[in-house]
Amino acid sequence: MRPRSFSFIVEAGYDAMIKGIAFMNHLVFLDSNAGELEKILSGGKTKLLKEFDPAQTTAHPINPGDSLYFLRDKDDCALRVKATVVRVLFFTNRLDEDLSHTLKEMQTRLQLTEEQYNDWAAKQQVLLVEFGSAHKIGVIHVAPDKITDRSDWIAFEDFRLIT
Repeated sequence: MRPRSFSFIVEAGYDAMIKGIAFMNHLVFLDSNAGELEKILSGGKTKLLKEFDPAQTTAHPINPGDSLYFLRDKDDCALRVKATVVRVLFFTNRLDEDLSHTLKEMQTRLQLTEEQYNDWAAKQQVLLVEFGSAHKIGVIHVAPDKITDRSDWIAFEDFRLIT
């Protein structure tokens, strides 16, 4: 299967600007029951899936060079790990292309639980976000009152918007 990529590859750790385009920060909620944060820190998990709904286009798409800040789960308020987006690919579940097959091929870097695999395989369209340079950072406390919708990743330009 050939994914339809809508982005370009950027070396992880690239500086904050390329050709005048500012990179975005994304707050990412992980699944603590699946041990995702630990898998990311150990270097085993280097890819995440994000639901894609073309009807709800975001003002801040995910691009190579963007920073991901991970929260252990939707109830956590302490950022401890940061990574840099390396590549973003778009996948669709069509008759001639099976998303479940693609997920199986990428399982070594996705490290999905069986429940996660079944959930993602049933989606119609997903983004595969590959990241690198995951590392611990000094704890940054997120203000719970500033993050009201925790159903999806949250894009932010400045930490003042979430702390």
